[in-house]
Amino acid sequence: MIVLLEEQEAWSLMMLVTAVATDNADLSEEGKEAIRKWRGELREGSEALEELTDEMNDAMNTHIDSKFMRRVKSRGKRAETLRR
Repeated sequence: MIVLLEEQEAWSLMMLVTAVATDNADLSEEGKEAIRKWRGELREGSEALEELTDEMNDAMNTHIDSKFMRRVKSRGKRAETLRR
């Protein structure tokens, strides 16, 4: 299974997570301001958002690969179940 977020989806997820963090976590005002500043730097279409999207996709797919088993068949031999 492969999951690929587009930039708009990654931006929406980032906005949701940072909004929940700033509203509900016990953060100092300096911490909240740092999150808001970082979030402001990740505008749609920016290179920073493109990099974040790539990193999110890599992290999600690495996690998915580590959790699921795969069946592998090699040259007519019996299929083996492997954790990738």
